Amino acid sequence: MLQALRNSASGMAAKVLHIDLLAHDLANVNTTAYKKTVASFSDLVYRPVTERGMPVNRTLPPAIGAGVRLEEAAKDFSPGPLIATGNSLHVAVQGKGFLGIQGPNGETCLTRDGSFRLNERGEVVHSSGYLLLPRVTVPEGYNFPRFTPDGRLVALAPNGKEEILGQIEVYLVPNPSGLEAVGNNLFRATPASGDPRPALPGPGTEVNLLVGYLEASNVDVAETLVHMLLAQRVYEMNARAARTADEMWGIANNLRR
Repeated sequence: MLQALRNSASGMAAKVLHIDLLAHDLANVNTTAYKKTVASFSDLVYRPVTERGMPVNRTLPPAIGAGVRLEEAAKDFSPGPLIATGNSLHVAVQGKGFLGIQGPNGETCLTRDGSFRLNERGEVVHSSGYLLLPRVTVPEGYNFPRFTPDGRLVALAPNGKEEILGQIEVYLVPNPSGLEAVGNNLFRATPASGDPRPALPGPGTEVNLLVGYLEASNVDVAETLVHMLLAQRVYEMNARAARTADEMWGIANNLRR
């Protein structure tokens, strides 16, 4: 009965974490290029009910598991729907690539959020204010900056001619599921993800850019609500199992009375 209490408690704790992850997904349903989290669970170590001896038959002795735990919370990098913004500094990545951003500590971070703008110094920055990598600056007097599908930033020079001011690099990651989410729609490479490899976007390459569009969140609200209701029911069943085990333990304790 004590084992039943432990198993039920582990199930309740795992489902609390699962609901937390689902609630986080729902909170970011309108976040640009947000990627939903997929939770996976695993059962814990098994303990034999009887001591191993020398049985007559070859069947293994019965064993009881020690409950469940949240094994992994991996990001699902399937593409989200595209939203037309008409902004010439907005780009959506088509394919499995990422855009490079200079993180808060100067490190290279990756993102699928292509909502860029110019800061007061004319530098192209991410929506969170971090610089685009490689760094691109629009000099004073240059007008109508825009990105092209092959990742070049062009602007109208004071002499009336269009000039190329910079080039976007798209980073390809061997295992995107191994990336570490650091907030602000940014990810950091880890040993599990592998080192990002820069590549130039454009027709005929591994990845393309769609100018004037942004990638929306890939969270399916209806699917997430179904998973949340299921997690709530599992939590309730574990709580009922714990209550039943507690009642049985109470009966056993009162046998002497």
